[in-house]
Amino acid sequence: MTGEELARYRVKGEMTRWFERKMDAEQISERRIYMRKVLQINEKLSSLPCDVLDASRLYRVGNGYLYEDPKGYEFYLSDNKVTQEETEFRRIRSMMPFEFLDCTGADFDWNIYKTDASQQKALMSSYIVNFEKFREKGMGLYIYSGVKGSGKTMLSCCLLNEIGKRYTVGTKFCNVLDFLEMTKKGYSGGDKDVAALYDASLLVLDDIGVQMGKEWVDTVLYRLVNSRYTNRLPTIYTSNLPVEGLNIDDRVTDRIESTTYFVRLPDEPVRQQERQKAKEKLMEEIKNSL
Repeated sequence: MTGEELARYRVKGEMTRWFERKMDAEQISERRIYMRKVLQINEKLSSLPCDVLDASRLYRVGNGYLYEDPKGYEFYLSDNKVTQEETEFRRIRSMMPFEFLDCTGADFDWNIYKTDASQQKALMSSYIVNFEKFREKGMGLYIYSGVKGSGKTMLSCCLLNEIGKRYTVGTKFCNVLDFLEMTKKGYSGGDKDVAALYDASLLVLDDIGVQMGKEWVDTVLYRLVNSRYTNRLPTIYTSNLPVEGLNIDDRVTDRIESTTYFVRLPDEPVRQQERQKAKEKLMEEIKNSL
């Protein structure tokens, strides 16, 4: 077997794990050489020790590679050679909330939910790894939960940042209420801000649903959603409501349903839990410093 074929398996050790294969010294050496050559495209993974390499997996996926570390966490490595400067430029111009500006997939803790969210996690990983295929079809995501603070906005920002690091795409984030303000007469930002939402390669429309109900809202929202639908530009929506519960024009919900995969996050207010943990941590640090 070649180094590329061997890298699909972990070197068999004392503990039994999935995707393990018994290898001799020559095969292990060839496997390590191949993996190190590929991992050079990622600075953080370029100098892993041998024991970590032996417990990891690496295989080709689309226009890049999927690296699975010893704990089972997956990292997509793109061949597109997106520079750090390009990523930084798009990230800053995306208009996402400042608190999530640096968030990546590794920052989103799926284990914080009391209920199993493995299917949702798998879908998010698949969307990142196979984004180019989803992009060709104009397919996005509809992330929703019945409670506020369940992680919808943070997850959408993590997706924007992960995709922005791997692909040459323009990304934008906009809360729907902000978008409606931008369409009113007298808005000082000008038409270019609104046009950027129409043209973005990937757009997050955050918190859709609670502000609906007026005819002019249906009109301006339909124009945006329909334009992106017509031009096959993927959109990620977040909401506290399922699509069928949105109080908006049926034409809008029809476009959303036909161009998104539904991601139902657990109905758990994890944002409150995280904030409480942060407060407790700060208080503990203050006590220890006295």
